[in-house]
Amino acid sequence: MPDREDPDRPAVPRGRIAVLTVVALVVVLVCSGLGVWQWQRGNVVITEPPARQPVAPISEIVDAGGSGAAAILSADEVGHRVEVAGTFDPAVDLLVPGRSLDGVVGSWALGVVVLPDGSGVPLVRGWVPEGSPAPALPTGRVDLVGVVQPPEASDVAPSTAALPAGQTWIVSAADLVNRVDYPVANAYVTDTAPAAGLRAVPPADPGQATRRLDWRNLAYAAQWWVFALFAVVIWFRAVRDERRETGEDDPETADGPSHGAGGRDMSGAR
Repeated sequence: MPDREDPDRPAVPRGRIAVLTVVALVVVLVCSGLGVWQWQRGNVVITEPPARQPVAPISEIVDAGGSGAAAILSADEVGHRVEVAGTFDPAVDLLVPGRSLDGVVGSWALGVVVLPDGSGVPLVRGWVPEGSPAPALPTGRVDLVGVVQPPEASDVAPSTAALPAGQTWIVSAADLVNRVDYPVANAYVTDTAPAAGLRAVPPADPGQATRRLDWRNLAYAAQWWVFALFAVVIWFRAVRDERRETGEDDPETADGPSHGAGGRDMSGAR
């Protein structure tokens, strides 16, 4: 006859195990999906060179009003040609010294174009030789085409010395947000057809027409997948502990006491 259920054994918490399973499944699906998304952003294939790409509105490529990680450019956004339409902020008319062009040291002319939504996009208007003033900022509405570039880090600055007013060492939203009272894109644009008196600045990263790897996004992808694996491990241990508490996984209670032939207890047999 089958063993009768032990009335002193606690019931297996099927409901708790089911809840743990559902939570673990949701976490695994979310982390796996985020990992795939980051992987796709890190593995980029540009089907045609940026020079032949159609010009896109700046709002489709750069989150001008964003900040933080969400506003970081992906590999396929860098080097993209964009149309920038708005007005130059007259309060931001800067020179970026120590920039060479064809072996001649000079400065970049930097401004900020305020878009219709009130956010700003840093724009390198062009290059001038050292000691030469940059042409005045255009007044009124401008409509120009440029190339998207990632913000510069402090390590590209040729010096850390203090600069006079109206100059800055790098093109970075982190610097420009201290000069304006509106959000600034975490990127900049180089004007491909600068005004008279300025020479076009070749983009530092013109983009590529082949697969490129963005290691930061790939690292984020691996991180999300590790989180998913960790959730599976936690679920397994939680379910095992729940079953042990009820005795379901106890070998002695699962198999019962040792019996000899005929079901008699032979432990005392000689």
